[in-house]
Amino acid sequence: MSFPILNMFFSERPSSSALLSSGRHFFFSSSDVSETRDLSYGTHERQKLDIYEPREPTGATRNVIFIHGGGWETGSKELHRFIGRSWAERNFAVAIPNYRLAPDFNYPDQMEDVSKSIFWLRNNREEFDGEIFLAGHSAGAHLASLLGFSREWRREAGLRCDEIKALVLLAGVYQFYPYSRADQRVKRFIGGERLWEEAQPVNHLDDDSPSAFLVHGERDDEVLPEQSVQLSKKLSGLGVKNELVLEEHVGHLELLLKTANESEEFWTRLKDFIETY
Repeated sequence: MSFPILNMFFSERPSSSALLSSGRHFFFSSSDVSETRDLSYGTHERQKLDIYEPREPTGATRNVIFIHGGGWETGSKELHRFIGRSWAERNFAVAIPNYRLAPDFNYPDQMEDVSKSIFWLRNNREEFDGEIFLAGHSAGAHLASLLGFSREWRREAGLRCDEIKALVLLAGVYQFYPYSRADQRVKRFIGGERLWEEAQPVNHLDDDSPSAFLVHGERDDEVLPEQSVQLSKKLSGLGVKNELVLEEHVGHLELLLKTANESEEFWTRLKDFIETY
């Protein structure tokens, strides 16, 4: 784990159930899940992705592209293998791409990588050549939502809006503070003021935006829950279907870890949301 994640781990002290479920899937593979690692979608060393699938997919298997978090500066598909394995056990085919990281690479490089990975998947993996769910956590939820809400980035990924079944967004960043008051990580990610407004997902919303399932921990000190609350209000004001789930006593990292536990309410709520399609 990278140091920021370790610091968050010790400050939040995730519940034992979240640690056990995510740890089991991180360290141990399942005979029910097929894993394909390090598929190259570009020439840079970070332009690779992993795929986790049920060994016996059904007509109800859903396709998810999950974008990892890490403040745009850290994180990897390897650290999120517990997501791929646990979600595949829930009958999802899950692709997790890496992308180039700040500060060596600035926006829009990360978005170009995410778009390129999706375009590659849809042209090289038959299971992803159809309707997909875009998902992500933290900075990954920012990238997933920007791609989902922006007509330009959807075009880059070769996606029509109606091919995105929904966005599944965990503790994401959707709106930045004014540049003068913004977090230094966001400034390093954007690399200046010129693209500040363009890089904010809320600036791309319209009544044709894909629906969104928003989840945030009420004890999240890393990304404030107000980010998800305000996005939900804006989507509702446009008549775009969305559901907001605020988890009590849950922090930023624990929210992600808890999704590896199939007994969590997250899965019941997400299942109900998905089944409306």
